[in-house]
Amino acid sequence: MAIGSWTPEKEKDTLSIDTQWLQQCIALSRSDKLELLPAPFSEQEQQKYAVFMRVAPEQWQAAVADFSNDELVDLIRFFTRAEKLISGWDAGKESPAIWINKALRKRGEKLSRDMLLWIRANTDNRFIPNGGL
Repeated sequence: MAIGSWTPEKEKDTLSIDTQWLQQCIALSRSDKLELLPAPFSEQEQQKYAVFMRVAPEQWQAAVADFSNDELVDLIRFFTRAEKLISGWDAGKESPAIWINKALRKRGEKLSRDMLLWIRANTDNRFIPNGGL
């Protein structure tokens, strides 16, 4: 069992979400390798990226602003599975999948019925994809 690192709330607000890491997440999602999680990431990477599971929605929306709609769906798939499969990555109502879905909806796009069914079948987080009330 790994012990994660603690990052103070103020420090979380200054973190920058790494675009290369997001590209890696998209690639894992597109190649249907999500069930291999956490294997593609070292223990150190798992701890490093765990903090991003609970950063502010504005940071996520800024980080994904230049991604295509398809890439956003890939990221939603990634974070839906990563939260369940990687120890310390649980985020509840602060899940990146929620913030990325909100970015998608701001563009006038909605998740397909098939995607919504996939999410329900692949997570225990009742807040994904739309967040709390």
